[in-house]
Amino acid sequence: MIMGKFVFKMQTLLNLKIQLENGLKNELGRAVQELERQKDILNKINNEMNEYIDSINSKSWEGISVGELREYNTYISYLSDRAKLQKENIKKAQLVVDKYRDKLIRAMQERKVLEKLREKKYEEYMKEQLKEEQKLNDEIVSFNISNSQEQ
Repeated sequence: MIMGKFVFKMQTLLNLKIQLENGLKNELGRAVQELERQKDILNKINNEMNEYIDSINSKSWEGISVGELREYNTYISYLSDRAKLQKENIKKAQLVVDKYRDKLIRAMQERKVLEKLREKKYEEYMKEQLKEEQKLNDEIVSFNISNSQEQ
């Protein structure tokens, strides 16, 4: 008697875990892109602040009015505040990346556990198949021997 084809009873769960893992990979990718976008914004703010500081420095050699100096300082102060806020945005974006990375790691571990279980069940199935084949072969040999003795 030959057994039917191998069926892993938890295949649906394994498929679900694979789907979940793929979804988390996509979410992590989006979160990383957002983090990079937030970092770019900070770089632009810092670059603009540096340009204004360089501009003040070069104008101070040429002579700059107190009013103009006040305007530059006010704008630089505004950019500095924006940079602080942007650093907070980066921290928040990093937390989102970390959250998705942790979820992805857990999902991958759960998938791997199910895959190992599937492999183990498949090995058991193959051993059982081999045993059944051996039993069938023994029966055939036994049948042939008993038939040849009767003749």
